[in-house]
Amino acid sequence: MNFQAVLKAFPKDQQKAVLDTVKAIEALFPKATRAIAWNMPTLKIGDDNLCHVMAFKNHNSLFPASGAVAEHLAKDLSKYVVSKGTIQFDVDKPFPKPLLKKILLTRLEQINASYPKKSGEFVEYYKNGGVKAEGKYKAGKLNGLWKFYRIDGSVMRTGYFKNGEQSGTWTTYSSTGRVVKVTEF
Repeated sequence: MNFQAVLKAFPKDQQKAVLDTVKAIEALFPKATRAIAWNMPTLKIGDDNLCHVMAFKNHNSLFPASGAVAEHLAKDLSKYVVSKGTIQFDVDKPFPKPLLKKILLTRLEQINASYPKKSGEFVEYYKNGGVKAEGKYKAGKLNGLWKFYRIDGSVMRTGYFKNGEQSGTWTTYSSTGRVVKVTEF
């Protein structure tokens, strides 16, 4: 199932408003990917839901995948119908871009703050939705293979940690992927 299939039950103007909102999100977060989650058009960064956008009979909704976003931005959202997890917007107009940006950057901060997970998994994202760093924690310390990326998505550095200390081989790459430096710890 894709975005078009989910939205085809709604009038064309409403479909356009939702798709224009999705395109605005993709312009802000070019590394985001489209998916369907909770039976709604969804934009993800990595494995994390950035937001959902959906058409309903009398309104469209933006779901920032966290009720805390709407609480945090209550003053900015005072002109909207808001419930814990959704922000309603006009049937025939896309969500306003400046407010959309503010909401999604708040959501990104929440996603970044949710790491490391209980499993030790760690990911940090840039403001474009691309991965900045990824690795694992063990007993609260960096452990195992870590990768660090440039904002364009190219790998900048890889290496290992053992109990929070750099160990083994660390490699630094140019933006074209050429090995620039190898360091042994």
